[in-house]
Amino acid sequence: MEFKTHRLDINAKNFNGIIVDKIPHENPYDFTKIHRHDYYEILLFTEGAGGEQIIDFVKYKTREKTLYTISPGQVHLLKRAGENGFSIQFTKEFLQLNLPSAHHEWINALQSHPEIATSKESYDRLHGLIIDLLSVFEERTELSFHKVVSYFSLVLIEVFELVNDQPGFRKDTAPAMQFIALVQAHFKTQRNVQYYADTMGISASKLNTEIVHSLGKSPKQIIQEHLLIEIKRLLTVNELSHKEISFDLNFDSQNSYNRFIKVNTGKTPSELKQELIEIHK
Repeated sequence: MEFKTHRLDINAKNFNGIIVDKIPHENPYDFTKIHRHDYYEILLFTEGAGGEQIIDFVKYKTREKTLYTISPGQVHLLKRAGENGFSIQFTKEFLQLNLPSAHHEWINALQSHPEIATSKESYDRLHGLIIDLLSVFEERTELSFHKVVSYFSLVLIEVFELVNDQPGFRKDTAPAMQFIALVQAHFKTQRNVQYYADTMGISASKLNTEIVHSLGKSPKQIIQEHLLIEIKRLLTVNELSHKEISFDLNFDSQNSYNRFIKVNTGKTPSELKQELIEIHK
């Protein structure tokens, strides 16, 4: 299966790492084929028309007045059916260079909430902010980029408030966000909970308590979930062999790779790969 990682277009509509556009719009790639991004994308559909998208192997109907978020590395497939709305695409570098560090932590929370419903009030606020963001993005004046950063910051605050209202989301999640960020950066080589506890400067017992309290799962479960998602991503790309994936993810042996998949999915690696291919047809 052909699989590509798409990078943010740096040409006509790019503004130093951020693109704001209306949906439908012209994509520089075939968005109907399974792909990965190396950037974040926030989609707000103002009108839904029966389309669907797959984000990390979970299917979502494209619903109107609903927000969707895609993070770097996630597998994505969008099947539009006449939807209208807005797309905001932005890079990690845009965040790091232009926004406070708190915004980076908020972004990590979005990956656990790819679909976010809005109330009438929150939709109206968010829709108005995105309209203003699109307007200043298209101005192309000397101070336009500063306006873009300011309006985008307001949009991100509004989005994070929506995430705060989602069932199961806890507001006391600073250690959890730090842990998730570390796991995302190191899970390929570090699977030991003690490593993350040492990096965060707390005991493994304290880390376990914090993560279970905030996320309802143990640190070990979260590390294994990240590993399994990455295996699924790699199983759908470029006809990689199981041996290549096992090596890429630093399993001790092919057998340990096979056992991990069997324990966590009930399937053999080949059965899991076939299931994933069927999902993305």
